[in-house]
Amino acid sequence: MSRMMLRAIAVLALLGATVATSTGCVTFGACPAIGYVSAVTVDVSAYPGVADVQFCAEGECSRAPGEEGASSGNMYMATLQDNGTWSLAFGMDVADFVEIRLFDAQGTLIHESVQAIAWTHSDAPCGGPSTADPLILQP
Repeated sequence: MSRMMLRAIAVLALLGATVATSTGCVTFGACPAIGYVSAVTVDVSAYPGVADVQFCAEGECSRAPGEEGASSGNMYMATLQDNGTWSLAFGMDVADFVEIRLFDAQGTLIHESVQAIAWTHSDAPCGGPSTADPLILQP
C-alpha cells in the first residue's frame, strides 16, 4: 500500500473514533450519568387498617404521616401497591436493616419493627438497582 493510502486510512479511523466517542457510542469503560432506584416490597396485610408506612435506615427516614417529604432530602419513599402491599424505595443506596412503622388513618402508630433485608446486587459493569425478596410483617 502506498504511503498516501495509509495516511487516508489513519485519518478515517481517527475521524470515526472521534465521532463514536463524541456521540456516546463508545465509553471506554466510563459509565453514563444515570440513576436507579432499589426497592423492596412489604406485605402488611396482617395488620388491618394500615393507612401509611414510614421506614428508616441508617439514620434516614421516608416521610412520616402528615409530612411533605422525606427527612434530610433523601429519596426514601413508601408507596401503596395493592391492598396490604407497599413498595419501599431506597434510591441508589440500600441498607441491610430497615425500621418499618405502620400507621392508621389518624396517624397513630400501630406497629413498629426492624427487618433484615437480603439484597441481591447488580453485577452489571455500571451497577444497577438491587433487588430483594418481599418482607412479610406478622404480629
